[in-house]
Amino acid sequence: MDAMQLMTFLSPTAPRRLRVIENILVGKRTVSTLYWGMRYQQLSWLGYEKKLTREVMDQAVTELTAKGWVNLVQTNAQLTDQGGAARQKLMQNRYQPRCLNLRLVVDIETFWQRFLLATQVVSEQSYQNYHYYPLQVSWQVKQSVKRWFSRFHEADLSSQFYSFWQHFFRQLPDSQAAFMSRLLVGHQRPGETRLQVARDFGLSEAEAGVMATDLVCQLARAVSQTQLASVNSLLTGLKRSLISTSAQQTLTSFMAGDSLTVISRKRALKLSTVREHLLEAAIMLPKEQFDFQRVLPLKLVTEVQRRFVDTPLDEWQFKQVGDLSIEFWQFRLIEILRSKQTDDQH
Repeated sequence: MDAMQLMTFLSPTAPRRLRVIENILVGKRTVSTLYWGMRYQQLSWLGYEKKLTREVMDQAVTELTAKGWVNLVQTNAQLTDQGGAARQKLMQNRYQPRCLNLRLVVDIETFWQRFLLATQVVSEQSYQNYHYYPLQVSWQVKQSVKRWFSRFHEADLSSQFYSFWQHFFRQLPDSQAAFMSRLLVGHQRPGETRLQVARDFGLSEAEAGVMATDLVCQLARAVSQTQLASVNSLLTGLKRSLISTSAQQTLTSFMAGDSLTVISRKRALKLSTVREHLLEAAIMLPKEQFDFQRVLPLKLVTEVQRRFVDTPLDEWQFKQVGDLSIEFWQFRLIEILRSKQTDDQH
């Protein structure tokens, strides 16, 4: 995280909660964080920088404030007109992620370790070199690649990997292909660190990190789509659910027809926890994968939306529907539904 990256998360039209942005980046999955992450359209960044500290975050805020680019009220930050112009210019020149949301459904870190090591193994095999120092990766990744190589070693791995990498690089702009290729390890090719490559490309460490992560996400997508079994199999076991395991269990029972009370009793959970699970699912999943009608009578939704027809979503107040037979979690669900139905930006 640096000041320029933080600026990409801020808006010139509305204040944003710095603690929410911080919690998104470190990966806290509270309903409040997920909701506002959805409203800020930043859920693809969930858990992107798990080691981010408050000190680093505050330094970035201080730098933007000193430049006159941010107005800060307590822990809410909004870009000034000058900051908005600076952000617009920055976005024209800074790398823009295309596939970052894949991180939410694939273990990208493990995938990249696997694919790097597999590429090295195939490269050394093509030169019949069996005495080399393998990449320093986790024991689990080493064992996974060993099993993979044992399964596919009789295939023409060299040609298959060469063909795959060539096809993938052709889909990228030349500068991005060059950036990623320099991270690869192979025969008499030790590979370079991301910091070394970033320096040569004139990128900050933060921007290089975003670029590298997104390129790996694009690589994982290409691997998932290839017909080459030797390549595709390197994704085995790395899929993730968009929602937590416990929330998924609650959702499964809910979609099977169990009431919230029944789910609470069966799973020995507080009713409030069951509701939080459903809110998480409603936020994270595509709208068509959550049955809003089960817990939101059409008449109630219509009345709430009628009352706020001229009010921006982020200014809705629960107290304004206090006379209705509605609980706060249902009110939040209606906000989630409204957010998914209308392409407005906070």
